[in-house]
Amino acid sequence: MTEEQTMLWDTADRYLRDNSDFNQRRDQIAEEIYNQPQKWQAFSEMGWLAMPFPESMDGLDFGTRELAILAELCGRYLVTEPLIDTLTIASTVLLRSEHAAALIPDVISGDLIAIAAIDEPTSGSRLSPSSTLVQTKSGWHLQGKKYWISAGASATHFAVLADSCNGLAWVLVPKSAQGANCETFATHDGRGGANCDFDLPISDDQILLMGDAATEALSAFRECAMTLSSAETLGAAQAALDTTVDYTKQREQFGQPLASFQALQHRMANMLIQTEITRSLVYAACDAADRNTPDRARFARAAKVKSAAVGRSVTQEAIQLHGGIATTDEYIVGHFFKRVTALETWVCSKGEALQEFMALET
Repeated sequence: MTEEQTMLWDTADRYLRDNSDFNQRRDQIAEEIYNQPQKWQAFSEMGWLAMPFPESMDGLDFGTRELAILAELCGRYLVTEPLIDTLTIASTVLLRSEHAAALIPDVISGDLIAIAAIDEPTSGSRLSPSSTLVQTKSGWHLQGKKYWISAGASATHFAVLADSCNGLAWVLVPKSAQGANCETFATHDGRGGANCDFDLPISDDQILLMGDAATEALSAFRECAMTLSSAETLGAAQAALDTTVDYTKQREQFGQPLASFQALQHRMANMLIQTEITRSLVYAACDAADRNTPDRARFARAAKVKSAAVGRSVTQEAIQLHGGIATTDEYIVGHFFKRVTALETWVCSKGEALQEFMALET
């Protein structure tokens, strides 16, 4: 990492380590608190919400590599706030809109928490929504259902993907808008989701993108989400490995630490090897994105597939090596597994990424 990236890592790691208590996290989730206002304000004050935006908008003009640092630490500390969700949609969709100058300052200040709404209960593909944006005599009208919105419980606005007469469209809808009926629910990874039924008029300044611009933004959003979800999975896998190593050094069996048994050493060594391979691939995907190389799409999908497989494998091994304690809600290692399984299907699933990877030209 560069000196600037190292400083970012150290600062973010220190803050999240000091402000991420696992037992407190469990209590807040039980009370359906998924986003703490004081934490979100701290994210804003530290400049994290300004990272991907240009300096002309009071942003820091950071790239994917810097966002991946935050994503990795979010996985390590099981952050429930939708930091990566918001930065991903804001940097790829909101920033491309003609309304960006009015929207991005609110993102940076923490007042606008935009979450992508792309999944539907009946649609066969996330790329071809059945939700519609139609123009009537009185103006635009959005109608459709969006389900399984990850981190939707923390949103102030939804960036809704819909079909229109001009092709795809991205529409920004306040969660509190009349005609946006949303039901929040608990998710197994502790972040809180939402199901929404939209049936409301839309003003021109709510339409972010349409046509080819909306399609290009969707592609950019998916690639960014693949890379950053891979980074977050990496962070969770690394934390699960570290927790397991510490546990086996302390837990004794037959009068000696578990870590002294060669069979367990081999299993943990393999966990480390797979984690480091994933790290290299995630960093390569970040570099390809920041340099806009021709193989950026291939690297993003490769990172998604590899991280999903390794994240599941490493966290499952961690549970096995911890024994019965790992299956309890009171112990952290099982929560790493829950988070990586949720990330496996966020925006683009492992299976979708693999199919798209194979379809790319060599």
